[in-house]
Amino acid sequence: MNLHSNTEQKLQNRRFLAGECIFREGDKGNIAYIIEKGLVEITTVVNDCPTVLNTLKEGEMFGELALVDGSPRSASAYAKTDVVLTVVTGEQVRSRIDDADPILKLLLIVVMKYFRLETGRLRNSKIDISTEDIEQKKQEYQSKIRQAIDLIRLESDLRNGFKRGELTLFYQPIINLKNNQIAGFEVLLRWFCHKRGHIAPDIFIPLAESTSLIIPIGEWILDQALDTIKKIKTITGKDIFLSINVAEKQISDGNFLPVLKEKINQSMVKPSQIKLEILERSLFEGEDALFLVEFCRDFGLPLVIDDFGTGYANLAYLKNFQFDTVKIDKCFVQNLDSNCKDQTICRALIDLSHGLNMTTVAEGIENEKQLDILLNLGCNFGQGYLFSPPVCLEDAIALLQTH
Repeated sequence: MNLHSNTEQKLQNRRFLAGECIFREGDKGNIAYIIEKGLVEITTVVNDCPTVLNTLKEGEMFGELALVDGSPRSASAYAKTDVVLTVVTGEQVRSRIDDADPILKLLLIVVMKYFRLETGRLRNSKIDISTEDIEQKKQEYQSKIRQAIDLIRLESDLRNGFKRGELTLFYQPIINLKNNQIAGFEVLLRWFCHKRGHIAPDIFIPLAESTSLIIPIGEWILDQALDTIKKIKTITGKDIFLSINVAEKQISDGNFLPVLKEKINQSMVKPSQIKLEILERSLFEGEDALFLVEFCRDFGLPLVIDDFGTGYANLAYLKNFQFDTVKIDKCFVQNLDSNCKDQTICRALIDLSHGLNMTTVAEGIENEKQLDILLNLGCNFGQGYLFSPPVCLEDAIALLQTH
């Protein structure tokens, strides 16, 4: 069985019968595995005799070291029982290492070299080595290892779920506070996994954004959004805008802006009907940031700075990079009716935005008192459960028809 064919690498799950070899010492290490079912033995040759180094059970990962440093397999792996394995690709592991803090990356390399040294010493040793110390260290790191494995497994489920069409879009109305009409919607991603059920966005979205998976997901969201705008126009006769959240990885991807422009042009949707929401912490200095802003200006794409004031709050961003809208985070809105400091912050953000020819959107409006204060402060738009929670497309269209 050829473990290294392109076809097999694309598979998310593998099955091996009891006694079957998964990989051999010296093989190229281009994939790793998580055990979903069964037992796996890791073996090496000590004093010319095959020796079992470890027996791994469900939920544990093996073969990952070779993915990190590109070295051949330092041991062999056999299915002790019939096993089901989730494939872990090199991209899943290396992309996280490449994005890691340089010191953390260096420490990882040092630890790996030490591990390989000890493995080699074990193979050449004529003395039985106690596993007590190794087991103790294993216990210390078990919790962190489990967390890493759970995230990789969740990522595999997300990749499969995306292919199976488990992702869907919800829409939360953005209200023009002056006339109480729906001006547009924020597009929100939701995932209902057939194995896990509903997965909270604050769990799976950061996971997608930390990998290349956010690129195809982002293109899919754009396709769906453009179709939605046309469908709403056909059914209701209204031209609305959609706000789409954009991740840092998308912005840094060289194909992001050309693909964005091509898709919008082909759809015949006005560029002004797609608003790009960018988190403050995703902003970056240099020519890339300036190019993004100039592109959006030339093409007519509105830019929204999201959650401004919750991070570094660099006012130079507002000065140097002309945005169209500033979003006021819900943390400043939720206690607006009882906290004078929040009122002062909202007033300052609204006045600053208007002074720089930008509109404002307040998130998380939940009651009439908050709405009245924001109206008096001159806020342009609002969204929150007072108006509507995020809803499916059919309900969003019904809101447009009856609001």
